[in-house]
Amino acid sequence: MSAAPDAAVEGGEGTADETTDGAPGSEGDGAETGGQPAVGRLLERHDTDHWRIVGAAVLVAVGGAALTASPGLLLASVVGVGLLAYRQLSTVDTPALAVDRSVSDRDPDPETVVSVETTVTNVGERTLPDCRLVDRVPAELSVVDGSPRRATMLRPGESCTISYDAEAERGAHEFDGVYAAVGDLAGTVQSEFEFEAPSVIRCSPRAQPIRSTLLRSMTTPYAGRLPTDNPGEGLEFHATREYRPGDALRRIDWNQYASTGELATLQFRTERAASVVLVADVRPSSYVRAGPDDPHAADRCVEAASRLFVSLLEEDHRAGIATFGPDYWLAPNAGTEHRHRALSAFGTEPALSPTPSEGTFPVRLRLRWLRRRLPDDAQVILCTPLLDWSSETAVQVLESHGHPVTVVSPDPTGTDTAGERVARLERRNRITDVHRLGVPVVDWSTGESLDVALARAARGWSG
Repeated sequence: MSAAPDAAVEGGEGTADETTDGAPGSEGDGAETGGQPAVGRLLERHDTDHWRIVGAAVLVAVGGAALTASPGLLLASVVGVGLLAYRQLSTVDTPALAVDRSVSDRDPDPETVVSVETTVTNVGERTLPDCRLVDRVPAELSVVDGSPRRATMLRPGESCTISYDAEAERGAHEFDGVYAAVGDLAGTVQSEFEFEAPSVIRCSPRAQPIRSTLLRSMTTPYAGRLPTDNPGEGLEFHATREYRPGDALRRIDWNQYASTGELATLQFRTERAASVVLVADVRPSSYVRAGPDDPHAADRCVEAASRLFVSLLEEDHRAGIATFGPDYWLAPNAGTEHRHRALSAFGTEPALSPTPSEGTFPVRLRLRWLRRRLPDDAQVILCTPLLDWSSETAVQVLESHGHPVTVVSPDPTGTDTAGERVARLERRNRITDVHRLGVPVVDWSTGESLDVALARAARGWSG
């Protein structure tokens, strides 16, 4: 059986976009491989089917020559036997190839199209008459134009360039290398090799801020923009009290003095910073989607967490990141360096990967792990699709230990089948149960922007 990847060129499909003399000269800003000779790893060597007909014809010719003593058949038999002997002695040595891959953008935004050019050069001394090449594209990248496959002949010093465009998704994506299927001149033997050509694309989310607050009343001693019920320095009016000697003139209620002749001092609501930990539910059960073209719920959880994280920092709050699933923890903090570290994690941290992690994650152990790390004054924004009892348990446990919780819940359920309708009903029941705990829930529908979902939820809470 052939070990070729699905993208391998069948038969003689395709020709190289470009075949030139000399070494590759890709010098794009995104070039990551240097065009040095790569060591080929043999995957499989096998005979082709091209000579089965020849073998059958030789057997017929030999039999006919033996029966008829025909000189013509005898000569054909001798030639055929010679060709079959050549077939048995024919081998394909490991080719000497240099691989150079250039990527237009190594740190693109999600859904950005990047251009990839992979140049393969024959740096050996023999011609490769049948060379079929496949640039092994990361599974998370979708090729939208061109093809990562080429079939060509490469003489010594010649190069061929494979060009295609791919759409980037969130995460760190590593190219596996270049697959080469090389045949001999007679087409009798084909050998399959893999040549290492390491390149990595790191795609971090844009994380546009959201202008809707989800914060509850718990705050920290740090100054911020969350109004409290405590009088003091601030911008929002709170109450008046009797004038005390030493009160600042700008705090005197001159309107009351003008109408009653009595001095009073204005008080404002103290504004404090909140300490918030954004928890993304990235258990394997969250990697489900409403339709084949929709993002899965885990990816939407990460999107919500990243955007809310940036919004909190811009409002002078302290924000951190945690996962409900594989381990990741970033303690609440503020500042530019903290922001960069978090955005890098949202893009490349394995625990937040766009592909599910292997293993099981017992809910009690995960909650114990989380509670040990949460600061006493931290509140939690839990981003979860609410697809099972574990997420509801997480809300109950965190609330009971003094951490106010707000839930942002992307809805990945559908209505096409009876099973999907049952899952949709069960999720709605969980939302109702969470509401009964006094916990606000943002129900985020598929195809709806997060901003719209937050604004709708805020109107419902205020109403």
